[in-house]
Amino acid sequence: MSTLPLTGSGGLAESAARWISPVVTAWRAMTWKHLLFTFLLCTAWSAIESETNIATLNFSDPAPWRAILNGFLSMQINGFAVMFAVLIVDGALSPPLRRWLPYVLAVVVGVALGTILFWFVSQCVFKIPTVPQLRGLHDGFDTIVFRHTVHRLLTCGLTVYVYVCWRFARQRLAALREVQLERAAAEKRVLETRFAFTQARVEPRFLINTLAQVERLYEIDAPAADRVLNELTIYLRAAIPQDHNPASTVDREIRLTNAYLNIVGLQSKTRLVVQGGGVPTEIGARMPPMILLPLIQHALTARGKVVGGDSEFPINAAVHGEKLVLTIHDHGRGFAPDGESAVEIMQVCNRLTALYGNRSKLAFNEVTDGTKAVLEIPYETIESGVIT
Repeated sequence: MSTLPLTGSGGLAESAARWISPVVTAWRAMTWKHLLFTFLLCTAWSAIESETNIATLNFSDPAPWRAILNGFLSMQINGFAVMFAVLIVDGALSPPLRRWLPYVLAVVVGVALGTILFWFVSQCVFKIPTVPQLRGLHDGFDTIVFRHTVHRLLTCGLTVYVYVCWRFARQRLAALREVQLERAAAEKRVLETRFAFTQARVEPRFLINTLAQVERLYEIDAPAADRVLNELTIYLRAAIPQDHNPASTVDREIRLTNAYLNIVGLQSKTRLVVQGGGVPTEIGARMPPMILLPLIQHALTARGKVVGGDSEFPINAAVHGEKLVLTIHDHGRGFAPDGESAVEIMQVCNRLTALYGNRSKLAFNEVTDGTKAVLEIPYETIESGVIT
């Protein structure tokens, strides 16, 4: 027996909350732009309607101005009522849904409530005479509500129609943009997977030559052969991704390049050396595979043509805004500006363009103590894979 009132009261509370929630949402969604636009639009409509009254009214008496004020109040009250009803529908409908019926009902309900409120304010509170009343005719509740309802349904309905068409167009553009972003992200993942496959696919000639080199060294210098074999192991671990993420990191690409240099140069002293006392956090940032190694290979080839240059390549990683900037310094001519047209450099640029579009940049510059390569890509974390 005692549970029936509780159940009934709970059902009434849920029903009340279901009806009140859209109203509260619409009230919170209303901004000063809604209020200003509605006021200006209603003022313009009432000004147009007053033109028809000016030609028929006698302005020797101040009463006709009350009729114009009457039309102004009617348009404002109905306009704000319809605006609030439309905001309720906007909050209740999900963005992908394109339904006209809720907006039609919003116009009808808004005009009905607005017209009744206008009649109460105009006739009961301020007692502003209508045009028929100024002419000595009877103009009661039914005629006032009918006349103003017909007029406001036309004006408010046309305005809401334009607004809903604009809103649907915005929703379609937003959905299209979201699809394009998802497609771009999918294409980027495909490209990264291809680059990772290229990275993992060690050149057969390079692998065969290295193994043959190890075999010869074991005959003449076993410790040197062990060192080369160890560098080959390091290279393969860095070349083959250790997880399901096809992207690489700055740290992994540095280790890959140094291992490659050690193998090619038989424990050479040529290194990519990170500048600074400690390892910066940017060194763990996400970057595409097989970008640093082709740059160093190009610099070594250029060094072979021009005598000079130290054995180290100092590299600096820094974040400027949303950009990860990698600067590789060569005290020789390894990154001379005329090298940007080389085939391997053009391939690197094509990869960067395919991944990042115009958000990436690779430039070779001359400095006082040599040359440098400056690589700019969006700063991304390896965990999320999104720009932070």
